[in-house]
Amino acid sequence: MTIVSTKLQACTCLLVLAVAISFSGTVVDAKRHSKFKKLEFYLHEQFVDEPGYPVTDVLVASATGNTSTYAFGNLGISEQIIREGVSNTSTIIGRAPGTYQPNKENRTFALYKLLTLQTQEWNGTLVVFCDWLSDADSNEWTVVGGTGTFRMVRGYAINTIAAGTSASNFLTLKWEVFLYR
Repeated sequence: MTIVSTKLQACTCLLVLAVAISFSGTVVDAKRHSKFKKLEFYLHEQFVDEPGYPVTDVLVASATGNTSTYAFGNLGISEQIIREGVSNTSTIIGRAPGTYQPNKENRTFALYKLLTLQTQEWNGTLVVFCDWLSDADSNEWTVVGGTGTFRMVRGYAINTIAAGTSASNFLTLKWEVFLYR
């Protein structure tokens, strides 16, 4: 009987130790990700040329000759302006060149951007991508790295419509970027 109880105590002790180790790893991981940097800025898109505000999105290739925005095989390039505020006269703090490809099945796009920021605090680039739903009020982006002050970061970004619509001549998106090292 003592051998069984000793084995039971040893197994219980090992189980408690395994649970403690797994929880401590979770706590360490949660602590590591609880500190983040948050950036906030506005990305300005212009779909129609206007005096002083050139178009920012251009369809550059169409495999089928169909120039519809959602035609499969199309490829577009863009370079939006990043500003401090929602107004198109607020201070420019960077640029966001990128590419987009429509998804054949849904009204979504594969978007890839290089957010280049030049401020006193932030100077460098962030590489971001997402499966962008054009009709959504907000989209989530993956941050996979960067250069300069963004070297070795990862995280995510949420963009929401701040002004305009996808059917209008312009669209201003508020970006909230959460970065972890």
